[in-house]
Amino acid sequence: MKKASMQDIADALGISKNSVSQALRNMPGVSQQTRMLVKNKADELGYHYKKASSLSEDKRFLLMATEFAFSQISFFGEIIKSIETTAHNAGYQIERHTITEKELQTSVPPDVNEYNGIFILSHSKNAFIKKMIQTGIPVVLVDHHHPDLMADAILSKNTDGTFQAISLLIQNGLTRIGFIGDIDFSPSYLERYRGYHRALCENEISLDSAIEITQIEESQGALFERLKKIEQMPEAWFCVNSGLAFMLNSYLQSAGFIIPDDISILCFDETEFTRMAVPQITNIATNLDYMGKLAVKTLLNRINAPEEPLTHYQIVPQLNIHDSVKLKKE
Repeated sequence: MKKASMQDIADALGISKNSVSQALRNMPGVSQQTRMLVKNKADELGYHYKKASSLSEDKRFLLMATEFAFSQISFFGEIIKSIETTAHNAGYQIERHTITEKELQTSVPPDVNEYNGIFILSHSKNAFIKKMIQTGIPVVLVDHHHPDLMADAILSKNTDGTFQAISLLIQNGLTRIGFIGDIDFSPSYLERYRGYHRALCENEISLDSAIEITQIEESQGALFERLKKIEQMPEAWFCVNSGLAFMLNSYLQSAGFIIPDDISILCFDETEFTRMAVPQITNIATNLDYMGKLAVKTLLNRINAPEEPLTHYQIVPQLNIHDSVKLKKE
């Protein structure tokens, strides 16, 4: 006999799966009448759920990410800190869960229904994220999105941010501009590549594939090997993240180039890598603390108003000018 699911309950009552999830976990957003109907139908169909009366008091969020994302302390660490602090202030516990390779291939964690809501940080396999969304538990994606993923998302305005960054270079007379970043690695990097292309095209600057490094492992060895093969260096490089920019800066200086007199460097994200570099690296960056706060606000809103339309919030990044870009003298 087929095991009953939340979708079966939803279909039987003519309501959404999300409403069923809210009712079974004593969450706000559904009426007491609906809550009773759902629980009665669950018992009738033999659907097992946690019936402890403490559910409404035991408020917990699950923060999920891959091991890689959790290891990126300079970037994702700031978002995680903000999410945890903001959630705690709202009365919620936060538990971290590292998404394993086995989970990516199989199914969701067995205890996931015990949480009031879920944050999924950065990208992993979309098929797995889709399964998490299908549990009916409110999900907010942070720094990731895909047309197939029907969930709220908090994002950087990557394309426009990169357009702004490349425009700064062009306004200062730099027109041969290179790009570094693996555009297959994440949607954010692909969007930054599109912003780079758009800025060049709108300024009628020819594209040059010889100075576009769009598939690359993010390691010093891999980057240095690719840079050695560049026959003529551009006037400026744009990197999709600060780690690549830091490595690029090291390579160019070791090769005898003076930054920014010979080559300018500009990147996305402001982290300790941009601050430690000499000279400090000019960047276009999203407010990571605000990104975390907005993620919590969005999840709380989804819990309280489960039937509202899904939303994607894009945070406009800010240009931070330091000493790695050669600026025109006034």
